[in-house]
Order: sequence, then C-alpha cells, then structure tokens
Amino acid sequence: MAASRFDHKGLFVATFTPMKDNGDINPDVVPAYVDHLVRTGVNGVFVNGTAGEGLSMTVAERKLMAETWLAASKGKLKTIVHVGAVALRDAQELAAHAESLGADAIAAIPTFYFAPRTPVELATSLQSVAAAAPNTPFLYYHIPAMTRIEMDMSVFLTIAKAQIPTLSGVKYSGFDLSGASRCLLDHGLEFEVMWGRDDVMLGALALGMKSFIGSSYNFTAPIANKIIKAVEAGDFETARNEQKKLKKVMDLTERFGDLVSTFKALTAIAGVPVGPTRAPLRTINAKEMQKFRSTLQEQGCLEWLTGSD
Repeated sequence: MAASRFDHKGLFVATFTPMKDNGDINPDVVPAYVDHLVRTGVNGVFVNGTAGEGLSMTVAERKLMAETWLAASKGKLKTIVHVGAVALRDAQELAAHAESLGADAIAAIPTFYFAPRTPVELATSLQSVAAAAPNTPFLYYHIPAMTRIEMDMSVFLTIAKAQIPTLSGVKYSGFDLSGASRCLLDHGLEFEVMWGRDDVMLGALALGMKSFIGSSYNFTAPIANKIIKAVEAGDFETARNEQKKLKKVMDLTERFGDLVSTFKALTAIAGVPVGPTRAPLRTINAKEMQKFRSTLQEQGCLEWLTGSD
C-alpha cells in the first residue's frame, strides 16, 4: 500500500491563474473564485498546472498563487499544487514550499527539455522532487501532449513505488483510456488514478475511475456532477446526454482558439473574472468574445454555463 495515499474522489478543477490586463498575476480574485467552485459542487483544486499557465510563471509567482489558493481554500476545497518545472531545482523548491503551506498533495510533470527516456529514468528524476516534500502525497502528472514523454504508466508506477515513498498515483491526462485502465487494474487498490480528459469522463467512469481533474469543470462542474450521479444510479442514458453537453461546449471552444484562452473566457462568462492569458498564448479580443458568446447562445450552451439550466 502506498505510504501516503491521496484518495479524494469527485471533481478537481484545474484552476486558471487570474491575471490583470498587463499580464501580472491577480491573486485578489481567488477568494471569490473559490466560492464559485464550492457553489458549483467541486471537491478540490489543481493549482499552477497547464490551465494555470504554471510553466509561464516565475517561481515567486507560483509560490504566491499557491499561498493564495491554500489560504482561500482552507476548510472548503482539497488542494493539489503542481510543482513541476523545466529546472529540477525549481521543482524541488516549489515542492518544499507547497508542503510548508500544508497542501493536500503535490504533482509534477517531468523535466522535459533534457527528458527522461525510460520509466526508470523518469522515476529517478521525480524522486528528488517528491523527496523535497517528504510528508506530502505525490502524484505524477502524465500529459504527453505537452511534455512529449509517452510511457506505459502502469510500468512506471511499478518501478516508481520502490523509489518514491510518497507516491500516491497519477494525474492521467493522456488520450488513451486503455492505458489509464491498465493503471487502474494493476494499481487501483494502491494508487489513485485521476482522469484528466473531461470530454470522455463517462468512459473513465465506466471503467471504474472516481477521481477527475479538468479545466472545463471551472464552468461545467454541474454537468460533470450530473454525469457522476447518473452513473452511480445506473442511469447511463442521462449520463450520455450530460456528457454530450460537456463535449459540445468543448468542441465549440476549439473554433475560437487554444483551450486555455477559450476556457478562461468561458470561466469569465460563468462569473469569475480570471482575465487574459500570457504570451505566447493569445487572449480572445472583445470582438471575438462577442462572437464566442453569441455562438454559445445560438447553440443552447450558454444557459449551462450560467447556471440557468
């Protein structure tokens, strides 16, 4: 059994980093952001990850956002702080800082410029990050579309558990349900497999996964919770219908830009002013935003985001 199990179920939101128009971070938004997430039925947050533009932020900025999120979330939401970085020592510093704040768990992508080539090398490189937070559950953040590091995660978990005492599971943001299913079958009693692809969460539920991390839950949490409850009740027709809604919203966003910029815009529509993205991402301008909103309205999606459904 993992020495440090993180076994919280339900929806975890990959949070956006609120920013001002000049690109500075805007921590003042976070308390109201937390209230929004609690109100919409979220269980926890994943801070400074891909959606949060963590790799576009300085170490000091990431520390400040972690401090702000943990203070605002105390007693309300579980917290996972992403500490992965291109520089291994930055990741270690961020891991130690997250533990000092009392994060419920930390997660990390690997260093991916000089990248590990095998599961053994991956486990060895992550060992020093996890060791910087020796009393905090550690999750590996598997997102090969961004890191270009594609390995069998079941093999990795088998190897890594001997090297990382705090290993608690994996945030699985790969595209293959089969690989995640293998992790669940081989390691589900020992580790948490947190599914990270919102558009096919129903498939993950059908395979037995119970933990989900996604950025669309910033504005689709009520839909996602309906999917979970329908599956628990054995009502797969309702679950499929709700999954179609979630997928429709995600598909529409692809017409207007990258998912971070468009999802930030949708989060603003849902009531949280998270502001622009940072270069090289391109923020949706006012004209595009108007078209985006009108398209959502025409397609019957806007009411799902504003809570009037």
